Amino acid sequence: MHTRHPDPAGGVSLSRRAFLGCCSAFALAATGCAGVSTRARTAYVLASDPPLAQYEPVLDALVGAFLPCERSDFPVTARQVRSRLLTLFSLERDPRYLDLQKAIVLFDQTDLFAEPLVPRDAELIARAASADAGDGEGDTILREAHARDAAAYAKFAVLGDRARFVALPLDRQRAYLHLWRASGYSLRRQFHGSARALVMISAYSTEAMWPAIGYGGPLITRERA
Repeated sequence: MHTRHPDPAGGVSLSRRAFLGCCSAFALAATGCAGVSTRARTAYVLASDPPLAQYEPVLDALVGAFLPCERSDFPVTARQVRSRLLTLFSLERDPRYLDLQKAIVLFDQTDLFAEPLVPRDAELIARAASADAGDGEGDTILREAHARDAAAYAKFAVLGDRARFVALPLDRQRAYLHLWRASGYSLRRQFHGSARALVMISAYSTEAMWPAIGYGGPLITRERA
């Protein structure tokens, strides 16, 4: 049976520097969240170095939401892809990925999507770099972006409990990811695109995936065999 697999590129151009900058901006922006409970949660995340056990389940959930791992004919499992991702990008060993770890932990808390997490200057710089400046003054642009995200989250939340991402059923996880893909904030869209690219790179560089996509492996290895 022929299996259709997701496009590993998907129009996303992965820049490690841009991705890490996006994660950093997303994490640092949490200091602007409204509400005592929100501030307490985000302050705790920002002040800590999340252990692998805290964000590993979120990585598994992200992989499963981006890829059709629930299908019996899909060649790899979410855990295999997550293991490959951790091997390729050394999240635990490279201190430069600390902001990414924090961003993943914050991403897991779905109710934060309704909060204005994105800092003004970082968002406007990202918009200018992507030719997505929009019309009007910076503060007006950000208010419109927040209003768009808040309205989208309100529609999302009314359909189910405001659970953590890892606790949502698969269809709701994919709906939550869609919020990020269609966000009014450029940085949130970049985070979605970059996270998806990391998952796709990890999945399609896993040897178990190669037969399904017609890839015979590295040429050097084949010549030596």
